[in-house]
Amino acid sequence: MAAAPSPAQAAKAWAGIFVIMQTPFHDDLSLDEESLRKETDFLARARVHGVVWPAGAGETHSLSYNERMRHSEAVVKEAKGRTTVLIGVHGANKFEAMEYARHAEKIGADGLHALGPIDGTADQDIMADYFTSIASVSKLPMCMQVSNGGMSTDFLLRMADRLPSLKILKLEAGNIPHDVTRVVKERKRELFPSTGGGAMNLYAEMERGSGGTMAGAGFADIQAEIWDLFQGGKKQESHVLFQKFLLSAVLERRTTFVIQKEILRRRGIFKNTVMRRTSKFTMDAADLRELDQLMELLKPHFRI
Repeated sequence: MAAAPSPAQAAKAWAGIFVIMQTPFHDDLSLDEESLRKETDFLARARVHGVVWPAGAGETHSLSYNERMRHSEAVVKEAKGRTTVLIGVHGANKFEAMEYARHAEKIGADGLHALGPIDGTADQDIMADYFTSIASVSKLPMCMQVSNGGMSTDFLLRMADRLPSLKILKLEAGNIPHDVTRVVKERKRELFPSTGGGAMNLYAEMERGSGGTMAGAGFADIQAEIWDLFQGGKKQESHVLFQKFLLSAVLERRTTFVIQKEILRRRGIFKNTVMRRTSKFTMDAADLRELDQLMELLKPHFRI
């Protein structure tokens, strides 16, 4: 087993598998910081290239201002420089987002992760001002994630020209592999096209020069191995492992993010599968049997 990256190496990681962390809750729906720290440690030991908290799949819109301020610091401290940490800075308006950005820099985050305004506005002038305002208060590199219809690839590329700190574009709409190709072709400087979608297209995107993907935490070590094998020239091995992993991505499309919490529970990281907005567990017996088979298939490839 390869050693975990040093802090110096981690600080340079802007391409690869950046995991959208799940947010664990106690049965009473309060945030479980112990499990959040345990998840951060798990991902660092899994040798992912970066972690992101909070973001959409981490139930970010259910979190309070105080929770985000307090627990983002816990994530940074637990990572201990072992992997790149992006802190979510999206807010109800630019002023709130700017405050999150200042705080992220203060607590030692490596970068910022910005969704569009929480109100969902697709007005490109408003969004340009919003993202420019975030960048104006922090020198940290920024990832911008598509979160509404106004965040076209044209818009993202224009913002990259305008904001030198913009480092990662997380593409989430339209024909994403085609958008990866376009960003690779049209970027004028170091700019990484990352993706989401549960990493369903990860292998094809890597072939197109992708800067990585941001998917769930449960099988994060498998995703990191797929990436590392590909980047190391072992494309056939990478593709074989991706084909195995793809079954889990398909299951996630049907079960949604609760599957990530169930995987983390099975791997000893989370205590339960509680979702704050819909605490009821939604996977049925057949889903769980399918996950049993996937766990058995992928277990030989776990890094930890």
